[in-house]
Order: sequence, then C-alpha cells, then structure tokens
Amino acid sequence: MNPYSYPKTRHSRTQFPRDYATYRAYKPYLQKEFGARCVYCRQPDGPKGYASFGVDHYRPKTLFPERERLYTNLFYSCSTCNTRKGPYWPSDADLAKLFIPNPCDHAMFEHLRYKEATVISRSPAGEVAIAVLDLNAPTVVQYRETMLHLIELQEADIAKLRGMADKLKARKVSGAISEADYISRLQRIDNELAKGTAALGMLDGTIPAQP
Repeated sequence: MNPYSYPKTRHSRTQFPRDYATYRAYKPYLQKEFGARCVYCRQPDGPKGYASFGVDHYRPKTLFPERERLYTNLFYSCSTCNTRKGPYWPSDADLAKLFIPNPCDHAMFEHLRYKEATVISRSPAGEVAIAVLDLNAPTVVQYRETMLHLIELQEADIAKLRGMADKLKARKVSGAISEADYISRLQRIDNELAKGTAALGMLDGTIPAQP
C-alpha cells in the first residue's frame, strides 16, 4: 500500500486541546490528530522532521482573523504545502468547486489520489489543490519516488531478516545448533530487525518525528 494514499472517509477530530494564546501551541495536537503527516500532500514528518512541519490555517488568518486560534481551522502541514497555500481562498462564486480539500470537511480520495509518486486529480477541487500546492513539482515527485524505493528496500531487508530467524529456529529445533549459539545469533537478528523496523517507520510515517 502506498503510504501517501489519501483517506477515503472524512476525518473526525480526536483531539480537544484547551485554548492557547498562540496557534503554534496546537502543533503537537495536530501532529497526533493527522497521523504525523501533511494533510495536503500526505508526506510523513518522520523523514523531514517535526521542525519542517507547521500549522496551516485552512481559512487564512489574514482573511479570517477571528479563526486564527480556532482548533477546527488548524491543520498539520509540511512547510512546502503551507507556504504554497498561503492566503489562498476561493471567491464566493468559486467556493462550491474550486476549493482546496481538507480531510475534515471532505473525503480526500474523492478529489485526489496517488498513482505511484504522482498525484492525480479526481475533481475540480483536486485540480486546484495540485495547481496551488504544486503537488507534482518535479523535485517533489522525485523525492517521493526515492522514499517509495527506500521503503521497498527496507521492507525487503526486514523480510530477509525474518526468514533468517525462521531458518535459525528450524536449525535449533533439529538440533543442528546449540541453545547458546541459537540465542546469540537470534539476538543479533532481532537487533537488526529493530533497527530496520524503526527505519521503515520513519519512512512510511508509522513512527512520527519527535517534537
């Protein structure tokens, strides 16, 4: 499964923080709220780090200052998408179709989907998101391709290590190796598995970056 895949259902908020004096204080809650990935491009924060993500105002604070610290107006976004989105907001006439989808108000997959490392639009709103956020900029697509390749390699390494563990256990059961040798070799394999699993988690977003 492509780790960048857009969700097929709308997201219901799970975090209910207290009121803060600055919108930036909500960032840790937003990281947890949206699975430690950008709501627009679906990039996990693990490879780039927590500091490279920010708080996006869906309705721009320059146009809707009363919503600057409203939690339901805030989203977890990579710095690239956050910067490119900027103060974008459709006119009243365009609001019904030419908006940028967000996962709380829209089922993102109805508007956007991934074909390998490239984002494909599925609606006029999806086209707006791709254009405004430049979701298929060559450098961005190349980065995703690299990440997907690294994930594939890491998954292959993990599968190989698990196969080695299974063969080692079979040798132990058959009496081909001693208990002490079995424990020593299995410990080395388990250590490599732990490292590989942690690396995979950083790449595919299952292990978020630390604040």
